[in-house]
Amino acid sequence: MTPGDGMSDSGLITLNIEGLNVEVPPRPSYAARIERARELSEHSSAWELLSFYSRLAFLQQRVFEALGATGTLEQQDSNSWPLLSEKLTPLFPEFVHSLTEICPSLMRERAESFAHADASEQCSLLTRFWNGSLEESDNDLVDRSVALAFLQPYAEWLAQTRSGMSITHRANCPICSSEPVCAVLRDQYHGARRGLICSLCMNEWSYPRLRCPSCGEERFGSLPVFTPEAVPHVRIDACETCKLYIKTIDLTKDGRAVPVVDELATASLDLWARSRGYSKIALNVAAL
Repeated sequence: MTPGDGMSDSGLITLNIEGLNVEVPPRPSYAARIERARELSEHSSAWELLSFYSRLAFLQQRVFEALGATGTLEQQDSNSWPLLSEKLTPLFPEFVHSLTEICPSLMRERAESFAHADASEQCSLLTRFWNGSLEESDNDLVDRSVALAFLQPYAEWLAQTRSGMSITHRANCPICSSEPVCAVLRDQYHGARRGLICSLCMNEWSYPRLRCPSCGEERFGSLPVFTPEAVPHVRIDACETCKLYIKTIDLTKDGRAVPVVDELATASLDLWARSRGYSKIALNVAAL
């Protein structure tokens, strides 16, 4: 954090952004994510996806708590983002076995395969994901979802030793360098501040509103925004230059939204965007 940053009495994190003190909440708790998924599933066409996510978040919470029980991680070097296999290996078999009981059929087959694999194969999956060496084949997309589901809580636990919620012109996460899974708009004085949410460690960082997070395009006419009437607090921010898009959750329109959950709940917008030739900057845990 920059000088002047800190935790307020309300639990909000105070950031000094371009000379202004801005309060933002910490990462939503797993309980908040589960509650929001269950709430949305009651009146959403994506209820099956949300039901899966609420159960997945419960499994992730168990991993996060188990990692916390191993002790406090010492402050890591800013250039180090380690995969601590000795902490992860004991937790992966139970997680992936539980995943087979809740996930869709295609992911279930891969989860079952990894549940019965030896430790070296399990470690290879996690290492390839962590190093960014999984390919874009259909099979590896499923493997990516399995690895991402398990490593998200680890990345959040690891990120606790770092400060990344600051203004930056970087499109990738300032903590772990992963791409953003969605954007968020928050109240800031007489306007709205844009943040990006990391697809891995769930860190949030500020990013200029009129700039593509993929290619850096800043021309207004090349950055169309598509907002559905049915879900006015979620929109598609697209780029005509690179043909990529990101979904934005507008908390000024719905303050109850939990960005990572509401992004997942609007899978129909992904189908709409792809039918018009756009691709997503980063896939979520459901490979959407």
